Amino acid sequence: MAKPAYAAPAWPADTAKVRRVGVLPVPAIGYSPETRGYLGAVALFTLRLYPRDTLTRTSNAKLEVNFTQNRQRIFSGEWTVLLRREQYLSQGAVAYLRFPEYFWGVGNNAPESAKELVDSRRVEVRATALRKLRTYVFAGPRVQLQHLYGVRPAAGGLLEHGQAVGSRGGTSSGAGYELVYDGRDNLLNPQRRGYARFAQTFFGGWLGSDFRFTRYELDVRRYLPLSKRVVLAGQLSGIFSAGEPPFRMLALLGSDADMRGYYRGRFRDRQYAAAQAELRFPVYKRLGAVAFAGGGQVARNLGGFGLGELKPTVGGGLRFLMDRRENINLRLDYAVGQGGNSGFYIAFGEAF
Repeated sequence: MAKPAYAAPAWPADTAKVRRVGVLPVPAIGYSPETRGYLGAVALFTLRLYPRDTLTRTSNAKLEVNFTQNRQRIFSGEWTVLLRREQYLSQGAVAYLRFPEYFWGVGNNAPESAKELVDSRRVEVRATALRKLRTYVFAGPRVQLQHLYGVRPAAGGLLEHGQAVGSRGGTSSGAGYELVYDGRDNLLNPQRRGYARFAQTFFGGWLGSDFRFTRYELDVRRYLPLSKRVVLAGQLSGIFSAGEPPFRMLALLGSDADMRGYYRGRFRDRQYAAAQAELRFPVYKRLGAVAFAGGGQVARNLGGFGLGELKPTVGGGLRFLMDRRENINLRLDYAVGQGGNSGFYIAFGEAF
């Protein structure tokens, strides 16, 4: 599921003129390798719950419905809610997806010849309830659910022969904890400070899960303003698993946020690590541009990582300032990866 909707860093001095609830209904038009073109509708909500509380950043939410060229259907909702003086933070998402997608098998060297189309339906839920420990630092419990059903693998393919855990579907339900530092001035267009998140989630029968494994997630970002409207952004991310996750809960390489240029799940395995850097700069009035590069890989075990197996990505894009008040961009990115992989992306907000 996609990242949270947007937030603004500050309040106007005259709170009487502040919108407590802002609603921006817009058509959802975009493109990615996983969906090809998609069309739908999205409602973006900005929630200033405490207009006189200058210590609380804007809460936000998003509801979205999309239909894609690949005959996929996506119904999703996301939220980021900060309570008074940011004493509590809740982030989460719920989604229903009818989502035919490609599967190449498991591993960092899954061959192109193994490609097969798999139809399935998914229900996904992710939610946190975090307590403030100090400025910008939060901790608390998290829950996560993925229910995969109606799996229809390709005839004669890897999944039909049961060569991957969870090839017939099933439920992955887990609970754990999350530690977050979030000093970003704007959630969808950060200009300064940084972000760091560590999460550990336990999946087991005692939580109703059909699979037993532990998932660790790490996401570290830094934003350096080089001059007015010129920002150098960097990110390190990883997903690490102990046990045997089902194939759809493995770490997936490729997305519109990291490892752009690769189909999401082109490579997948228990462990994943990636890094990227992006330079963001203005071009003319509302028009801006970015250049980015990165690398990442998947492996079964931590000892399987190596520079020789790294998958590179490089690309660039344009930005158009859609909302001056909230400083939100429409982005168009094109990225190239290894082995003929490439991707074109249209979305709201920065990739990270």
